[in-house]
Amino acid sequence: MQTDRTQDRPNSQQRIPQRREDPLPFRVPQKKPAAPSLKGLFRHSRDFQQGAGFHGGSSRRRKGWKLAVWSWLGAFIDGLILIAITALFAMAFSSLVKIPLASLPFVFIEIFLLCCWIYMITLRTFTGASIGEWACDLRLGQPHERMSSFYALRVIGRATLIMASGFVLFPILSFLFRRDLAGSLTGLKIFSLK
Repeated sequence: MQTDRTQDRPNSQQRIPQRREDPLPFRVPQKKPAAPSLKGLFRHSRDFQQGAGFHGGSSRRRKGWKLAVWSWLGAFIDGLILIAITALFAMAFSSLVKIPLASLPFVFIEIFLLCCWIYMITLRTFTGASIGEWACDLRLGQPHERMSSFYALRVIGRATLIMASGFVLFPILSFLFRRDLAGSLTGLKIFSLK
């Protein structure tokens, strides 16, 4: 019996199939997106000054008397919220301490002023706007100013200055001069997102 020696030797034309890692050999590797950093977040403050707001895109901002009217609308919303908060605190305080009815208006005014000062400072420091300003697309200070370590001190100064003037003097003067006078004095101006 004769055996074929060619069966014992591996055929040079037969190849063992190799496993491919990538089914598309000419694929270009894609880079992973870089993680966002706070360092370059507010690098281009010029964009904010030219009208690009937080809602994206550029738009023409409210200025002059339009900004004053929207500020008054925001103050009206804040006033309604503050009256409701003050009424709750005054009722709770009067029931606990048993205040006579004759002194209740004075207590209400004192609680209102304290609530107003705390409300404005707390919300503006942490969010950059009160609830009324947020509803009217207004912000206190530019984004890079809010990152400053002196932002809270400027917010305290602005709130104290407006309250000391009786809530009326600076808004009326700002409306007449068509600029934010309290912002000019404290270095922290209200600006519009739209």
